[in-house]
Amino acid sequence: MPKRKLKENKKSKKTHSKNVGRILLYILLGLLFLYFLYFLFVVFSIKSKDITEEFNTKKDILSERADELKKTLIIIEEGGGDKKKITDVYVYFENSDKKAEILIYIPSTLYYAGLEEKFGNEIPISSFRYAGDFLDKGRGVEYAIWQINQLLGFKSDKYIYFSAESIEAMGLKMEKSDLSNIELINGKMNILEMLIKAQNLSELDGKIYSNIPFFDIKLEIESATKGHKKFVREVLNLGDSKFHSKSSLVTGEEISVLNTLEFDTQFRAYLEKVVDRELENERVRIEVYNGSEITGVASSLGRKIVNTCCDVVRYGNAPDLLEKTKVYLTDSEKFSKAFDVVKDILPVEFEVVEGRPEFMTTGDIVIILGGDIKRMYIF
Repeated sequence: MPKRKLKENKKSKKTHSKNVGRILLYILLGLLFLYFLYFLFVVFSIKSKDITEEFNTKKDILSERADELKKTLIIIEEGGGDKKKITDVYVYFENSDKKAEILIYIPSTLYYAGLEEKFGNEIPISSFRYAGDFLDKGRGVEYAIWQINQLLGFKSDKYIYFSAESIEAMGLKMEKSDLSNIELINGKMNILEMLIKAQNLSELDGKIYSNIPFFDIKLEIESATKGHKKFVREVLNLGDSKFHSKSSLVTGEEISVLNTLEFDTQFRAYLEKVVDRELENERVRIEVYNGSEITGVASSLGRKIVNTCCDVVRYGNAPDLLEKTKVYLTDSEKFSKAFDVVKDILPVEFEVVEGRPEFMTTGDIVIILGGDIKRMYIF
């Protein structure tokens, strides 16, 4: 065979091989693209379940105020049947304007005082869902979210409740309760991990309780775990014994109860770093008076106002009892952001009065709680 023809045959085979290789590459890229589309379809098909919409209690449980400070409550649960229990709680604060963030960790073994009237003892955070179902069957998740906000003294903007079923679907086993458990979830929600196991993702549908979509949940968990670059980050670990007070159950068992005074002191020091600038600049002074027959509501509500970055300068009892809550506002324009805080925290439709009440006050905003304030205790 002439050399020229031999060369042409070799060249033809080489060209054919290249073409086959190129076709196979295109097929592979096409399959990868189709798989990626399938992955996106699965991810955006996963629905979270908003328990606050189901029971129409969003205003009672979550903050609806728009500002630069974002607060996300993250709850992790394990177990089956009646043995379900909360294992870890995190709250993630971020202010992109100030480039600052806080991560609070709450161990589920910590007890909360103030529930003795209903349950006979302080109860651990791990039992909050069970306690809620005991009070009102089917509302355990909702109760847990509400009660943790009560414990911390503020409303979260967003919540993510990983049910025991969702943890099982991700194939996770929580380690000993500590800050690292959220890292396990973040690892499972890593994009590469989800891409590889896209066919299993659909098992999460309807098993995560949240008021945000699944993909936003993934981003929130990543931010809470890793933080943002160039953000100043503070971590408040309530597993630290300085946040504990010792107490005993009726059985004699010694328990650790959250020391809210110690928590509030440390929390408020960190809060100054992430507070919304416009709210901070108002430098408002608020007074809270109890005009109802319910004891302790002025200090309870005042704590929530302070833990939402406003200064409460005075608590007390009002001279007279009121049926309907009133809010006296000295300057609606100057204190608009603080007034938004008050509106967000107060669980009732209140009467707004320009000026000051008849008795002696010095606050920029004066709140007089009426008998309708009993609605703040939704459970």
